Amino acid sequence: MVENAKSRIITIGLSGPSSGGKTTVSRYLKSILPNSTIVHQDDFYRPEADLPLDPKTGLANWDCPEAIDFQALTTTLGHVKEHGRFPDGFDSLEEKNPVGSKETPLPVSQEILDALKKDILDQIPEHERDRTKFVILDGFILYVDETLRRTLDVKFFLTAPYQILKERRESRKGYATLEDPPGYFDDVVWPNYLVYNAPFVRLMEEIQAGRDTGVFDAANSNRSDSTTANIDIVSSGNATIHEMVETVSRLLAKRLSQLPSVPREGEYMN
Repeated sequence: MVENAKSRIITIGLSGPSSGGKTTVSRYLKSILPNSTIVHQDDFYRPEADLPLDPKTGLANWDCPEAIDFQALTTTLGHVKEHGRFPDGFDSLEEKNPVGSKETPLPVSQEILDALKKDILDQIPEHERDRTKFVILDGFILYVDETLRRTLDVKFFLTAPYQILKERRESRKGYATLEDPPGYFDDVVWPNYLVYNAPFVRLMEEIQAGRDTGVFDAANSNRSDSTTANIDIVSSGNATIHEMVETVSRLLAKRLSQLPSVPREGEYMN
């Protein structure tokens, strides 16, 4: 990322259940957005010895808030926002992980990516583009932390029906960090998702999201819970990765058009 005398920082959050498309979409956004960096929540897991044990299986629980070092995540996010790069010595294991199923889908064409880039950059005044930086935060449980929620300018919750999420999780390649034990999705991943994303689960039941492909604009639905306020929900269902990337990118362009074009003095960072 290019460091200018004064930079406008735009932070984008992508959260939601495992295999909802967060990391794939975040990597495509990075290829679209100039001067952009991804911060992966998965890089901030505590050591396995420090993880709580799931009472049902006795396995280490990687899918609860206690598994994440939120203080380290917030500190690193602040460093990236201020300096446009990770702290010296930081090594992202998540960037080494493959994404998606064992059968790699066709990539989104450069023609489409260029068109999406134009749509997004058209929302930023030309004189501000060179000093605008994007920080993309990708994580399965971002919005339980109020501090993180408040630091994000644009927020998305990417989801899909249970069966699709399970099939994606069980068909994807192994991780650089760990391999799922048998039954881990049903015994640990899904129950924890329902508990720690309960405000989103309730909301999706009310608006019938998560059952099929659809976009649930935060501006078009009543959000009584502050956790879900101003967060757009995108349910992929059987949507292709092309459709997911296009949907999130066009929503991002819409949200950027609603941000102040000239940030207040305190919103600039050297």
